[in-house]
Amino acid sequence: MIRFSKNFPLYKYPFGFLKQLSGYYQYFDHPVIDTKNPVMGSFLGINGKQSFLSSLRDKHKGQRCFIIANGPSLNDLNIDYLKDEITLGCNGIFNRFNEWGFHTNYYFIEDNVQTELRVKEVSKLKGPIKFIGLHNNYCFPFFNDLNYFHVPIRGNMDYTSSEDLYPQFSLDVAAITYFGGTITYIMLQFAYHLGFDEVYIVGLDHDYGKLPEIFPPGKIKVTKENYAMVQQCHYDKNYYQIGDTLGVPHVEAQNSAYEKANKIFNQSGRKVFNASSNTKLEVFEKVKYENLF
Repeated sequence: MIRFSKNFPLYKYPFGFLKQLSGYYQYFDHPVIDTKNPVMGSFLGINGKQSFLSSLRDKHKGQRCFIIANGPSLNDLNIDYLKDEITLGCNGIFNRFNEWGFHTNYYFIEDNVQTELRVKEVSKLKGPIKFIGLHNNYCFPFFNDLNYFHVPIRGNMDYTSSEDLYPQFSLDVAAITYFGGTITYIMLQFAYHLGFDEVYIVGLDHDYGKLPEIFPPGKIKVTKENYAMVQQCHYDKNYYQIGDTLGVPHVEAQNSAYEKANKIFNQSGRKVFNASSNTKLEVFEKVKYENLF
């Protein structure tokens, strides 16, 4: 389904629609004619970015990785320790790459308003293998270096579904990726697909201050009145600016998703750890970051 955010300008709809169709064609595997031997009915094989995702299965089997979230506690860590580790980053984390002197190996973004806000920087970002939600392809130029993951249903529809439908955890991100109220959940599904035995999460404070108490889950505008609360939620107080749109999380839905991820990893003999220095998330076993190196 093609959906634009409420912030997407109406005059961009036609090109956005075409870009989205192009993205779906690029993503889903489809037969390709052998141009070197163009005989009717002769095919080179199957082509699509799904095939690339399939090729990544168990690429890092037996290894460990670090998922870098965007919480304030990220500032408490000696980030130099991660320079030679395999890392997954998301959303606005690229703003720290120059300061760190290295970039994450993989980069992810899914939320539509987050994508629209950071589309220029993501388009120019070099280094990480970049994955965006397929439904956000309308934001980007026709020619890009993006890879996609397919989240067919997102938002409040997931939370109001029966317990049989939410949360779900993908064992094959080439086929589908499930929404869990946070990009961290998507990165956990990729970490599973990539075959990591140990996954360490850092910068996941899981603390949104008073925002969830004042606002229901969903999108809100950053205003002078709520700006101080918004600034407390990320590693950089300038992560959002007044006038931006951000999502107020559904914390209970996130907890349910994390519990599902923890269960799946444990059942497969693998493990997820929370190595954040300051966190309210109790689902994953906590470990001290400094003791991992």
